[in-house]
Amino acid sequence: MRDDAQRYAEKGVVVFGINSGSAASHERFAQRYQMNIRLLVDRDLTVARRYDAVLALGPLKLVKRTVVGIDQGGKIIFYQRGSPNTDEILAAF
Repeated sequence: MRDDAQRYAEKGVVVFGINSGSAASHERFAQRYQMNIRLLVDRDLTVARRYDAVLALGPLKLVKRTVVGIDQGGKIIFYQRGSPNTDEILAAF
């Protein structure tokens, strides 16, 4: 998504990432990988749970990579685990 930021912007799609890491870890990640999207903190996994993106391994909770596309009316129009490509995502919009 980082490399296709212009394509998303042309479609009016706002892209951001969410995970349970701290704000400081997000900042380090963004700098290391030259991220040009917002990274949001979901410390208690509230958002991840709502999108069925939590993998529970006993007491350990991990976020499953999930891409969710939501239109301006709040309707989910794209939902896929893993790393779908930009063409797949933008086709939904």
